[in-house]
Parts: sequence; structure tokens; C-alpha cells
Amino acid sequence: MTIKLLKRLQKRRQLDTVRFIRNACAPMVLQVAFFENGQLRRQLIRTRKGGVMTCRHLGEAYALCRSAGVHCAELVQIVSHDEACAGDSSVATRPAMPLTF
Repeated sequence: MTIKLLKRLQKRRQLDTVRFIRNACAPMVLQVAFFENGQLRRQLIRTRKGGVMTCRHLGEAYALCRSAGVHCAELVQIVSHDEACAGDSSVATRPAMPLTF
């Protein structure tokens, strides 16, 4: 998923939600949920080189979304407990916080 595809999904009204996912001390990533062939899919926004795009703060994430015509998102904060016993998956500690910008 690239910013260009995000713009296209927004124009076609196939976009469901954009989530800013913050995992403890790691950089923030953006997850896009969209409808394709009647099914809901989720993908992370990636750079042109294929790496996952990260943001250091909400201002950067807002700017990326605004450039694609998106003006609302959800903030999901994941707090891993002790790294030694966290396991392979983490769960959000609180429900997603709606954001409008």
C-alpha cells in the first residue's frame, strides 16, 4: 500500500479506516483498511522501496493522510508488558481513539 494507492482508495470511497499504530517505543506505522472485491483488507503503508513507512509523531502521520485527502483516523496504542514474556503478538491496551484533523 502506497500513498498513491491510498489517494485512489479515498477517491473511489473504498477506504474503511486508517489507523496510526504506536507500539511502545517503536515508530508509528499507518494501517489502512479498505474494501476489495467485497472483502475488508488491511495493509501497512509502505515506501516506494517496499519498506514500511514510519512516523515519529502524529504531525507526520497527519500530513501523510492529508496529502491523500484523508481527514480522520484512529490512534491505537500498544503497550508491551515485559519483553521477555510478551510473546509473538501484542494487544492494544485501550480501545482505538478517533482522531479528526
